Amino acid sequence: MDVRAADALIKWAARLNDGKFCLLEQCFPGGDEKHPFAQKMLQHFDNLNTPLRCVHTYPAPQDQQSRFLNAGFYSARARTLWDIWHDSCFMDPKLRSHLNSVEPFDEWEEFALFSSHYVLVEAVKIPHTSTMNDTQRSNISSPGSEAQDDAVPPSNGMSIEIISSPNHRRQRKFGAITICSKTMIGMHGGIESKGRMQTTDRYRLHGAEADCERLPAPPLNIPARACHTITSVGGGRELLVGGRTSPDEAMRGCWLGGVDGWKTVHDLPKPLYRHCAAAVSVSDEGGDAVGVLICGGRSTGGAINGAWYLWQETKGWSELIVSNHSTYEPRFGATMAATRVRQGLLLGGMTEQGTLCDGVWEWSLEKDDSPQIWLRRRPDIDIRPRMGACLTQSTAGLLLIGGVSSSLLSEGEEILCIRDLHDEAIDPGSFQKSNEGHSMAVAPLKLDFGNSRPLLVGHAAHATGSNLLVVGGGAVCFSFGAHWNYEIWTIHLSDNGRSSSSSQRWVTDTNAQPDFRPENDGQAEYPKVPTVRPADPKDILRVKLETAEDFDRLVNLSRPFIMENLDIGSCTKAWTAGELLKRVSPDRIVTVHQAQDDNMNFQRKNFQYVKKPFGEFIADCTSGSKQYMRSLSAEKPAAQPANFHIDFPELRDDFHLPEQLAVVSRNEHSSPFRISGPVNMWLHYDVMANVLSQIGGSKVVALYPPSDALHFRIPPASSTSPINVFADDTHGRGVITDPHPHIRATLNAGDVLYIPPTWLHTAAPMENLSISINVFFKSLKTGYAAGRDVYGNRDLQPYENGRRAIEKIVKSFDGLPKDIGGAYLERLAEELKSKAIALRENGD
Repeated sequence: MDVRAADALIKWAARLNDGKFCLLEQCFPGGDEKHPFAQKMLQHFDNLNTPLRCVHTYPAPQDQQSRFLNAGFYSARARTLWDIWHDSCFMDPKLRSHLNSVEPFDEWEEFALFSSHYVLVEAVKIPHTSTMNDTQRSNISSPGSEAQDDAVPPSNGMSIEIISSPNHRRQRKFGAITICSKTMIGMHGGIESKGRMQTTDRYRLHGAEADCERLPAPPLNIPARACHTITSVGGGRELLVGGRTSPDEAMRGCWLGGVDGWKTVHDLPKPLYRHCAAAVSVSDEGGDAVGVLICGGRSTGGAINGAWYLWQETKGWSELIVSNHSTYEPRFGATMAATRVRQGLLLGGMTEQGTLCDGVWEWSLEKDDSPQIWLRRRPDIDIRPRMGACLTQSTAGLLLIGGVSSSLLSEGEEILCIRDLHDEAIDPGSFQKSNEGHSMAVAPLKLDFGNSRPLLVGHAAHATGSNLLVVGGGAVCFSFGAHWNYEIWTIHLSDNGRSSSSSQRWVTDTNAQPDFRPENDGQAEYPKVPTVRPADPKDILRVKLETAEDFDRLVNLSRPFIMENLDIGSCTKAWTAGELLKRVSPDRIVTVHQAQDDNMNFQRKNFQYVKKPFGEFIADCTSGSKQYMRSLSAEKPAAQPANFHIDFPELRDDFHLPEQLAVVSRNEHSSPFRISGPVNMWLHYDVMANVLSQIGGSKVVALYPPSDALHFRIPPASSTSPINVFADDTHGRGVITDPHPHIRATLNAGDVLYIPPTWLHTAAPMENLSISINVFFKSLKTGYAAGRDVYGNRDLQPYENGRRAIEKIVKSFDGLPKDIGGAYLERLAEELKSKAIALRENGD
């Protein structure tokens, strides 16, 4: 409804003597329109051509409250559905508990996000007739909002820097961090759009010296799972505990991993997922050792675990006696970390009734002979309850990252720093051996992620010194669609003047070996070339153009070259996977090549043409699916060539050809938008000249001169070869298996490659997502085929005429003996070949 019309209706209702008004509308809790869920919600209604209107005028619950009071109502109260969910006046605790018995449910963060973005307003004209507690004009506040102004400011000797990198792996949420080495971290298991996962994505600290000794990733014989924990137990070893398949099927298996591999160890006393884990020092046979402390979690059937367990390598699991726990509530989805050798903090989580747990608890592991847990509530640590947060130790203090709270967390308070005021800094590599209580201070980092704010739900986080890695995460936003984080976030925290190593950032480890390789990698039909030494590839010319005349002179050489430092627009920085999904409607249907092999073969058609939503395609590519999109005309795909600026109006302002390529713009034929997953293009040639702008990712290109076409078994009237020139190297970085001379080059973001007409070429992406735009243009003065040429791949008119002439010549020998006709045709072929050689060598 139009905002003015809706306001008029409310004012009319306020004139009724005993008027009551109840309204349910979308909202931005805290007025935060930048939240990823809010963006998804707005985009959904825009796609339905029913854009939300009132939410922009009255974004926050308190704005709706004021709306009704200003209209003339005596009292009004606006509360989000998430706030109402926690109110026993509206939802009986027994009913909340009963819901899980109807259907096991583990999407609590998604439910919190959805219900936080809907506000219920009740307004009354006559006092004391409301079913809710009255909120009058003098008492208008934001439900659940809590000021953080009294907290210790984060700038107390601390500076913060945020760096984002594209995540070239895949969708992943509710996985577990595994420490592969000092400079490499993995995220194991979790959930993607297609189900649970058993693989591991690896991320390396770019800019740091690599270390050789690495913990191997959990192997694929460990069943797929989510909501499990992996805890470091010293000596380069880790313990993987529990997890779930479905919300009703918890897992009890545990694995111990080290540099020599992974092995099964003692099962949990009961299946658990969404539990907490922390490393603690224990006395074991032979001296001190590291054990793993477990608390909370859910078991099969949804039961909440109230026990605390301790794992020791020589003894397995034992249940601990819990002391001083009269007000402690069993919980799941909480977060826990050790702050000292046998002491730590536990906070947040959800109770059996489906409400968030208040308070921060300090735990201590007491007694070596018969260990027990001693609990103490810490009222001095004032943190709103959270569920699904991460807690990790850094040199700046404990960092609490993300999750959902009693009201939607603002961007500035999503990451908190919990600091021990008695310590100058806390070394995450060693615990202080003191169990004495210390004063703690809490401060929000007040981060600003700009236009790429992550959805900190289902994410994983780990701090290495002053570098915080945040990766993964996402949520199904109910009917609005899914949101996935497609960025890797590095947050540098420098304290007391120390360097933050800001040159370092976490990036996808593209050199990591895959967790598995299919038995048939698609290369079986391509026998390897006999053992001949391939010709060394020629170096490609790299140039920096000053003028359009420079480009014209280089084009006349009829050789490929790469142009560097050209201004092609903001696309090279702006077009991350996440940003593309914000700019282009995820629901837009695109046609893609979906391949079975690493190398697409146009003649064998080892791929399918599939129509799917753009968002699904991007998600598939980033998760490693072998898919490729070459855009078509949005208006008439079968009749008109692709034109990027018309077909993708949401992105057109980000890409342009510079003045040096003016001749390309004047003679442009088409400009298809290309996005590819980790799959190689077939070897082919185009009759149009081509400038290929590499925008995102890197890829290796192999180029062969027109004279080499005979060596690649290209059928007559075709421009594609069945040969995979990357047959010996699926990553495209090794030697080409064909012995003929060629040019090989690496294209990085921002490079622009010129490909002369009829040069054979192919490309192999070096990352999971490659983004580029081709601009085909007519560089020949004559010879192009007449008529429609949508793809720009019709052979030149003289070749088409020549093939027709050959048919006539062959037909002219009809009636003669075959041996005589064959001999004459061979002589004509030799004569034609000699003329072709002379033309190529002498230009005659």
